[in-house]
Amino acid sequence: MKKNNATFIISLQGMGLLLLTLFLPLLFPGSDVTCDAKRVVSLSSPFTSHTNYHTNVARALVKLGHQVWLTMPDYLADKGVLDTSNVSVIEYTLSKNYQETTMALMRDKYFVGLPDDFVTMASVMKALCHEMISNLSFVEEIRKVKPDLIVIDNIPIVRMLTVIAYKLGVPFAYVGTVYDADTMRIPYSPAVTPQPLFVISDVMTFFQRVGMFCLHIIAQFYDPFLTRNMVAIYAPERPFISNDMLLAGAEIWLVEMDHILDYPRPTLPNVKLIGGTATGPTKPLPPHFASFMDGATEGVVIVSFGSYVLGVPADISHKLTKVFQQLPFKVVFRSNLTSPDPSKIMTSRWLPQNDLLGHPNTRVFVSHCGKNGQYEALYHAVPMLCTPMFGDQPYNAERIRIKGYGEVLDLRTFSQKEMFNTIFKIAQDSQYKQSIAKASTLFRSQYGVPMHEAAKWLAHVMQYGGEYMRSQGQRIPRYQFMMLDVMAFVFVVGAVTSLMLYFCVRKLCSCTKRKQKNE
Repeated sequence: MKKNNATFIISLQGMGLLLLTLFLPLLFPGSDVTCDAKRVVSLSSPFTSHTNYHTNVARALVKLGHQVWLTMPDYLADKGVLDTSNVSVIEYTLSKNYQETTMALMRDKYFVGLPDDFVTMASVMKALCHEMISNLSFVEEIRKVKPDLIVIDNIPIVRMLTVIAYKLGVPFAYVGTVYDADTMRIPYSPAVTPQPLFVISDVMTFFQRVGMFCLHIIAQFYDPFLTRNMVAIYAPERPFISNDMLLAGAEIWLVEMDHILDYPRPTLPNVKLIGGTATGPTKPLPPHFASFMDGATEGVVIVSFGSYVLGVPADISHKLTKVFQQLPFKVVFRSNLTSPDPSKIMTSRWLPQNDLLGHPNTRVFVSHCGKNGQYEALYHAVPMLCTPMFGDQPYNAERIRIKGYGEVLDLRTFSQKEMFNTIFKIAQDSQYKQSIAKASTLFRSQYGVPMHEAAKWLAHVMQYGGEYMRSQGQRIPRYQFMMLDVMAFVFVVGAVTSLMLYFCVRKLCSCTKRKQKNE
């Protein structure tokens, strides 16, 4: 039953989890189930794609014998598109649909030619986090679970939720998209470490390096998505620590990034680059998808602009439909449109995307370049046509182009001929397939199935703790980590020494002049 303040629905599947934990080792003696079951709460951001990868990690933890509770807003739970098998769901109600509010600041602005509104977005996300942290019944429901670990989405817009773990005195870990060396306290060079909101690679021009250096300095002192002195405001009963020291206290950071799809980046022992947890081996397709794909011996183009863009402006959808009808391939198009030719173009509001990309008849993936879809395409070696819109998508698209895994088009300005020729080129030119096939082999050999890798490391820190992996740089105040005190000391010593030398030289010169005058 829903309540006005917060709604908590514990799935019936979760009620049998204890029995599953007890008997699964007996039924499957060779399985990887652990004998020391822990209790985990996963705090994802209230967006479909982010909750999706947290759900995958949650199910992988359940496979290891742990009990997992996944928090989810009612507007996501009501959709029923996420696989929460054997995972208990803590459902809560928000004052608004923050997913749609955020998309209005990004998706909707893209289609009218306006830039992302990050200033307003920061304000909206602070309001979201404030609402969740201040929801006492929501926090109390988490407390009742008595978790051994709280897993938090590591994207900056919801890192304020870390206060919940600190308030409850529970160890926490981060899982998610963003590599944030400044927050993780990783010593690095901005000259070769690009930020995902800029369309650059690790080979930078002089002015790009200037920009990355300035961002690095700003990040040391200002985070637009954090409320100042969060602990004093939301957990006054607990010992005060600064925001940066709170975030640096994570047991482990599991970052959905790697050096095959992205670029090499430095890490610490408690920062693991694991690739995308949305992907993995395929599952059998639903019958209507299977029939369409199996019969497409000429090949299939999978088209999806993500869970946030089911409809595009009429002029764009008209051009897309014309292109799809002309292609010598079948098309599966995630859209709210009705197909003009169901035998050639299948439209659906939902796609089993990972399983479609893993089908042998898939030739090209036309994508907005969300991180989940890119990793699914990488895992299954499908070259891409990138149509980035907002956020990190332009950066994601550029790395695909640079590495030779696909091409990039602007969804607002493409011509039908340009779209047709680009899709056909990617499908026919073996260079794209060879490049991403090699990358896929490297990725699989090094990262296996990322959701399993994430579950393994979370189980590891629950058993052994993450303290032994923590750098001293994550234990000291930021000013010491940046050596500001040392630089200040050197500056003062240098200034005093320079002044002393100046006055000594001045005094010597004065004495010399007087002597000469007397003579």
